[in-house]
This record gives sequence, C-alpha cells and structure tokens, in this order.
Amino acid sequence: MKKSIVLAADIGGSHITSALVNMAECRIVPGSVFRARVDANGSAATIIDSWSRIMQHSMEEGGGADCLGIAMPGPFNYEEGISLIQGLHKYEALYGLNVKALLAESLNMPAADIRIANDASCFLQGELFCGAARGQRNVLGLTLGTGFGSAIAENGMAVEAAYWNAPFLSSRAEDHFSARWFLQRYYELSGMQESGVKQIALLAMESEAAKTVFREFGSNLAVFLQAQSFKPSVVMLGGNIAHAFHLFIAELERGVPDTRFILSALGEEALLLGAAGFWEMAAY
Repeated sequence: MKKSIVLAADIGGSHITSALVNMAECRIVPGSVFRARVDANGSAATIIDSWSRIMQHSMEEGGGADCLGIAMPGPFNYEEGISLIQGLHKYEALYGLNVKALLAESLNMPAADIRIANDASCFLQGELFCGAARGQRNVLGLTLGTGFGSAIAENGMAVEAAYWNAPFLSSRAEDHFSARWFLQRYYELSGMQESGVKQIALLAMESEAAKTVFREFGSNLAVFLQAQSFKPSVVMLGGNIAHAFHLFIAELERGVPDTRFILSALGEEALLLGAAGFWEMAAY
C-alpha cells in the first residue's frame, strides 16, 4: 500500500536529521526538520533514545507519519535491522543488536513499518525519486567526502555498490577518493598542510599544486570507473568534494567519454527523500 506521509531520518557518524516527507508532493513537510548531535560512543540505550527523541519531534510538529525510513551507514544488515558496525569508533554499543526492533519499541511503532537502507543508496534513491536523476534508469551515484560512498540504480531502484573497498592502485578506492587523499597529496606537492578540500579548492585559483591535485583526482577516478563492470549512462556526484566539480570534470569526461556526469540537485535532502522513497518503490 502506498504511504502518503513518511518519517525519514538521516543518521550519520555523529548526528541525526529527521523530517516528514509528503510522498505525493515529493517534498519535505515544512517545520518538520530537526537535527541534533548524537554521542556515537554512548550506550545503546542512550543512542536509541537520542534518535527517537528527534524523530518524535518531527512527528509531533508535522502531524504524524504512516511509516519510517532511515538512511544508515554500514556495515549493517539492512533487511533484518541488525547493526554490524564495529571497530569504526562509532555506535559500537549497537553491534549485534536489532536496531529496528529497539526503535519500534521506543517509537511505539510496528517493526514492519520501519525500513533501514544504506546511506549512499538513499542519496541516489532521493535523486531518482525527485531530483537530478529523476527519470534515469541506469545511474551510478557517488558521494565524495570524508568517505567514498557509492550506489547503482538499474530500473530505478538504488542498491549499495560498496566501491569504497574495491582495490585501486596499491590500496583500496576510499584511500584515493576521499578528503584525506586531497590533504595528503597537497602536502606532498606543496609542503603545506590545509584543513580541508574547500581550502585547497580556493587555492586552485593560483596554486599549481592545488590544480594538480584536482586533475590527478579526476584522472584517477576516471581510471577507476572504467575498470568497473557496471557501465552507467549517468554518474551523479554528491558530497563536499563535488562542490569543486569544475576543477576535475575535464579529466573525468576525457577518461570516461561515453558517460554523462551530473551534480546532486537536492544536497543533504537527498538522503531524507531517498529514505522515504524506498517506501514508494516498495508499493510497486
């Protein structure tokens, strides 16, 4: 059965954002967005309570919801709702626990009305549902930031691609397509330490070292994409590094000439709309 109003939550390594999503109008209900920091190293009870309180605020202000969709980082057994996060310095207390059942009890909601999905998949699903990838059928979504998130969509349904752990050069892909690579590579070329990719992008107006870093990033990413078995017609980029798209797009297009590259239209809202959008797909 189709859902009209879905409570959506984006759970990150140290925060939660929740909102109600009007499925018919493909938009977030005004006044229903709430954000809060979460003690990711707290007890299981503390974490579940923190999440539940923010979700309750959204439901109270927005008038209630039919069900809940959650964008959650992995590793995670999404079908059963069991956390497999371990050794990542976040949410260790939830390891092996049925998060879906704990939230169902805390929110007084049937567990069958809760869906948990990979955050990169939700990002892409949100753009497929009502963003830049709407109407596309064969899409790769990449989130470029502190990590390297990936999801693929064939026939309009996003699934996690897990490219982060794929081998590339002498290590794994995430070591080359995340913020820490930019900081290390810029230091190697310039001898200067910067605090983030945004600062290096600003320096690229004058710094040859900064320009080189972005060109190398685009060239490496093109080589990586060409080596993957999935050949999308469209690649959609999101995350903070994508804000500097103009500094590496030439190398991407040169290395992967038969693919169209586009930027996320929804930004952080994509995760919320995507978490809700999985309920829309389940109706078919």
